[in-house]
Amino acid sequence: MSELSYRLTELRSLLVPISQFIAWPIFFLLTSAISQQPLYFLALVLVLVADVFDSSPKNRRLYRDSIAGGTTAILALLLNDQNGLAIGSLVALVSAGLLIEKLGKRRVVLSVAG
Repeated sequence: MSELSYRLTELRSLLVPISQFIAWPIFFLLTSAISQQPLYFLALVLVLVADVFDSSPKNRRLYRDSIAGGTTAILALLLNDQNGLAIGSLVALVSAGLLIEKLGKRRVVLSVAG
């Protein structure tokens, strides 16, 4: 039974990030279609803020934020939406910058320890 539980945990850890990467563009297109983009932008920024204050050593959430922001910016560019382009670019740049900063700190710690 523990092997089945272990495999289900592995499957879940693979499917959750994939579903999140798929959900953000769909959410953007849906909110664009029903003219509720401010809700999408609010959700995107709130998720980024929550991930900035997350003290977890894993950087998966910042990867998700940078991809969500980048996807938002690309879709907004295709839809000629200036607000979406600005907010998506901002979220992508902030999350990528924080991700690079965290990875840099990890390298410094590893080089000092090693």
